[in-house]
Amino acid sequence: MSDDEMEMNTVAVQEQTADDAPSSGGGGTNPADVVAGTKAWAQVAKGFAYVEISSLVLMFACIGMWDKNYWYYSELCYALSVSVISLAACLIIQTGEFVKPGLLEKIEKPVSLFLFVWWGIGTGVITFRAPFTTTSNGFFAAWAGFLFTTKWALNIDSSQFTELEKGRKHLFLLFACGLLELFSTIHPISIGMNKGEAAWGMTAGILTIIITGVLFKAYDDIAISIMKVTSAFLFCMWATVAGVLTFGGPFIDTGNGYFASWGGFLLAAKFGLHQMEREDEIV
Repeated sequence: MSDDEMEMNTVAVQEQTADDAPSSGGGGTNPADVVAGTKAWAQVAKGFAYVEISSLVLMFACIGMWDKNYWYYSELCYALSVSVISLAACLIIQTGEFVKPGLLEKIEKPVSLFLFVWWGIGTGVITFRAPFTTTSNGFFAAWAGFLFTTKWALNIDSSQFTELEKGRKHLFLLFACGLLELFSTIHPISIGMNKGEAAWGMTAGILTIIITGVLFKAYDDIAISIMKVTSAFLFCMWATVAGVLTFGGPFIDTGNGYFASWGGFLLAAKFGLHQMEREDEIV
């Protein structure tokens, strides 16, 4: 190759390098692009930072129990996988948005829905079966992860709940307590632990789900006298649930069933008081 050809190739390479360089004029990374990318990454992180925190707490809770729980080793491994996969998914889409802005818009919905289902099943296994069935870091992390992914995936607007009439709020929360009580009693019944008490808790949960569902839907059309009688029934039922299941078993320790029992009792009391205070709107 002649000297002239070598010189022409060198000039061509320099021109190509200049074309590929950032437009900042310094030949390096444009600081404005770095700042913009960092802001975009931080904005993305804000959307599911609590999911990542929940994943980390659950992960460390599993690691802390690794050599202490031989009875539920498979469930402990599963709980760890819930946290690891959740954290990995969040970090991957964060990094992808940082590297390729706009990627999140394409994949956020399917990823968030996957994590919603993933945490829903995981929280059910982790807190109803094992290894975190009573209050602990792992217990709260599992529920936090499920609640935050629910809000993220379903884009829940809390104002829809706060704008509900007070009685309807009580009914909605009572419905949730009934559902939680129902699922909490399945494991004790299946292993024969306080089977009679657990069966009563399950019955109360089913009745609560049916009653609150009907009352919530037809709240404005039901006579106040019927509301008062129904609220008195709910109060008496949940008083016996809390008294029997949290003093005699199977929900002596704080866990899903314990909180559902006492939550149902307190909400039934509040719902009853609210109905007593209402005027006879419907005869």
